Amino acid sequence: MAEANIVFTTLCMAGGDKMKFLKDKIDYLIVDEACQCIEPSALIPFCLNPERVILVGDQKQLPATIFSKNARETGYARSLFERLIDNGYPKVMLSI
Repeated sequence: MAEANIVFTTLCMAGGDKMKFLKDKIDYLIVDEACQCIEPSALIPFCLNPERVILVGDQKQLPATIFSKNARETGYARSLFERLIDNGYPKVMLSI
C-alpha cells in the first residue's frame, strides 16, 4: 500500500493505525457522497493532513444518515458539505 498511487478507504478506516504512514503524503483526499455522512465522520481523514480536499455530493439528494431524533434536532445530522455551502463556500455543479 505504501507504493500505491491511489488508496481507497472508508472515512472511519482513514483514521486507523494502518493508515498512519500516509500522513503528510496525500495529495488529494476525495470524499464521495459527502452529503450523506455526518460532519465528524467526514473530518476523520483530515488527520492524514491531505494537501487538497474534494467533497463530492448533492445536498439536494439524500441527507446525512442519522437515526437519533435528538441528534437531528440539535443539528448533528448536518454534513460538512452542507456546513460549507451554508457558509458561502463556492460549489461547482456538474452540468452533464
